[in-house]
Amino acid sequence: MTFKVNEVFHSIQGEGARAGRPCLFIRLTGCPLRCTYCDTAYAFHEGVMREQGDLLAEVRRRLGPPRTGPCAPFVELTGGEPLAHPDAPVLLRGLLDLGYEVALETAGSHDLTLVPREVVKIVDRKTPGSGESHRWLESNLECLVPGQDELKFVLCDAEDYDWARAWCAERRIWDRVEVLFSPAWGRVDPAWLAGQVLADGLPVRFQLQLHKLIWGAEARGV
Repeated sequence: MTFKVNEVFHSIQGEGARAGRPCLFIRLTGCPLRCTYCDTAYAFHEGVMREQGDLLAEVRRRLGPPRTGPCAPFVELTGGEPLAHPDAPVLLRGLLDLGYEVALETAGSHDLTLVPREVVKIVDRKTPGSGESHRWLESNLECLVPGQDELKFVLCDAEDYDWARAWCAERRIWDRVEVLFSPAWGRVDPAWLAGQVLADGLPVRFQLQLHKLIWGAEARGV
């Protein structure tokens, strides 16, 4: 089984509840979405074909033996949109079978019922400001595991904030899974967003993209 892989890199998890943890990222090539703030357009087409066995061997070599604990070896499948690869769930199962904690970064535009339940699903609910809010499967909400999975909103402006707040309130999402509000890089003042979250008493996690703060917005392989 082969996958078109844009890059494999070891870095710091920059987002979500596991931000700050060392993580090995596998970035697959290709994405059917075209978000206005996309920072990985280079992954739309660039990549090389690799066998699943070769990828799993690299993961074992770079992460070492699996172990438990709060900072245990951690691997994430990202993109692009990794679920645009029909066989991505098989690769996720292969990573789990190695014994590591495994995460998936996805837009929620593809069916999550095919993803192994144990995979940490970091789902990016696209907002109107992204230009891709219609690319969403509402049924995916039933696949999110409380205490494990995350629902992320990248907010482009005040209208996005109001939209995301109303969307979550209507579904009582924050009673079910962790919700993340993130300012679109260079488009929303982080201090403004943090102040809004506090003023409105929203039960969400405010986040910034740590990898961009550390290495800059244009760096690749981080």
